[in-house]
Amino acid sequence: MPALPTIADTLNLELTVSYWDVDCDGLMLLPAVFKVLQEAAIKHADQLDAGARAMVTRGETWVLNRLAAQIRRYPRYEEHVRVETWSSGIRGFKGFRDYRIHSGAELIASASSLWLYVALQTRSLIRVPDAVVDAFPSRAGAVFHPELDKLKLAPPDPPAPHRTAVSVRHSDIDGNRHVNNTAYLDYLQTALARAGLPPRPAQLAIQFLKEIPPESAAVDVCLAPRDGGTAFSVGAGGELFAQGRVS
Repeated sequence: MPALPTIADTLNLELTVSYWDVDCDGLMLLPAVFKVLQEAAIKHADQLDAGARAMVTRGETWVLNRLAAQIRRYPRYEEHVRVETWSSGIRGFKGFRDYRIHSGAELIASASSLWLYVALQTRSLIRVPDAVVDAFPSRAGAVFHPELDKLKLAPPDPPAPHRTAVSVRHSDIDGNRHVNNTAYLDYLQTALARAGLPPRPAQLAIQFLKEIPPESAAVDVCLAPRDGGTAFSVGAGGELFAQGRVS
């Protein structure tokens, strides 16, 4: 691979909350919050041909494995926000990335994520190319969840008191030919609302276990109280696709 350009260690994405990204109360939907984090991450990685473009140029891609976030408040319709993201390190086939969302000087959300680098043809983990590792700047410190790769999450104990079936839609499938990670949060928010639980969690941690196949008709979201919050899982036919907790 030829030498890659030098890029800034931080990318800032400024946007105004759109009408289609808010709920009936005019507040940003849970999946929409994470869509802007994902968009900022892709734009930063694409500067080194290591984001969405790498699917075409090298047949490689990043797959989200874990995410932990704190949302102090959900932005309103037409509110102007700034998403800040940076790499907090690449080790082998793992990439760590942090995010902050600001409204003016106000910090409204923080998150840490762990991504895995995979070869699309074999769907196997591979090391991030040395040229990308060498060229991608990382910021030390200021990590929201520094032990994310050690975070232990578990699904609700059966039988879960709340089980909600949610349809998988064509619009949920992304360029990796599987259900995009932000759709899992759509399913989760739908299940929380139908169970009469707060649909806008302040704390969220999720581990993605397996791809939801694009031919899936629906998934089951299970919810159960745990440690002052709610444990959840997303699955179908005895398989678990994700698990986590909210509060």
